[in-house]
Amino acid sequence: MDSGQPTDDVAAADAELATPAVNAGKPTLRVLGTSVTQIEPLKHAAERDLGLSLDFITLDGTEAQRRGAMAPHSFDVYDQWFHDLDLIWPTGSIRGIDIDRIDRWDQINDLPKTGKLSPSATPTSGGDPSRRLYVQLDGSLGASQSDRISMVPTVHNADSFAVVGDHANEINSWGSLLDPEWSGKVILQRDAAIGCLDMLLALQARNDLHVADMGNLSLEEIEAVTDRLAGYCSRGHFRQIWADEAEAIAAMRGGANLIGSLWWSGAVKLRRLGVPVTMVAPVEGYRGWFGGMALSAHLKSRELDAAYDYLNWWLDGYAGAVMARQGSYMSNPEAVREHLTPAEWDFWYEGKPAASPIPDSEGQIVYEVGESRGGGPYKDRIDRIVVWDAVMEEHNYLVRRWEHAISP
Repeated sequence: MDSGQPTDDVAAADAELATPAVNAGKPTLRVLGTSVTQIEPLKHAAERDLGLSLDFITLDGTEAQRRGAMAPHSFDVYDQWFHDLDLIWPTGSIRGIDIDRIDRWDQINDLPKTGKLSPSATPTSGGDPSRRLYVQLDGSLGASQSDRISMVPTVHNADSFAVVGDHANEINSWGSLLDPEWSGKVILQRDAAIGCLDMLLALQARNDLHVADMGNLSLEEIEAVTDRLAGYCSRGHFRQIWADEAEAIAAMRGGANLIGSLWWSGAVKLRRLGVPVTMVAPVEGYRGWFGGMALSAHLKSRELDAAYDYLNWWLDGYAGAVMARQGSYMSNPEAVREHLTPAEWDFWYEGKPAASPIPDSEGQIVYEVGESRGGGPYKDRIDRIVVWDAVMEEHNYLVRRWEHAISP
């Protein structure tokens, strides 16, 4: 995202929504985020449990970043990814969160606090959440513990890519994304902070490009990867480059044999629609992402209390169970376990074959008895993350080169 003054539409939204709303005596909490976590079952449950109204402001990742940075008065809670903090925190649009007001802080596991679940975890690069979790004495973010945090760590995953059709069992490498045999049948994420990593993992797997630090490219390395991207685009290799999960789902529904970038939530939605989609467990390892909840800088008094209530509600277990049925993990898994059946826990967190039919967050069966999600249990999948979604030091240059490369 380029720096600069707010665009007219963002500035107008900030002015229009500067005063938090009240609905029939209930505070209305405005939550800015993406379709990954902003789903109706969670909205209704939180409103019921907390006695407030929720206004979900659901945008694609890039637009949510822009609004989060430029229009802090237009939202109360920022529900996004930890790597976004490199863009959002310096603007002053979100405030530090007092750890002593987070009821289940001690239940949150080591992953967001230290960057790994076990000493045997694969070394990673990129936006490791621990590096931007704690508010430091000088107001910056870092890994040194303090009494305030930037975000409450919530959902996360070890991501890869999807295959639709009969070839899922034959594919186990990121390099398949750039295999000429799949030309015209590949989809890719538009967000440069994520899609670039998918490209890099594929290029590296094919021995076409190796970089010093995948999570923080130099100017020359950015030029190298975007030049290759432009070449693939000019040859018609990509069927679609998508900005929103709905676009990815529509593309994956449109052909018998397709491959490409997809989130687990999208894969579950496709399975609900009867599309035979499989998420690959790449031999090279996973691309990781970590989500969280942050507080707008403008909050005070009643609205601030309501926002803290919402953050705490996310750690009570119910939200984590809903997200598990979308394929994601939660930062305090044991609270989630209480809201899943034993078969669901074994399937989603232990990586075991389904002992009974597995439903999604809307109660529709998406995996039958004997099927598994692949990749093994939670710890094994997380330990094999090789790079986290990242905002690089040269992010603005990457975005400009990336957008130029994918432009028709």
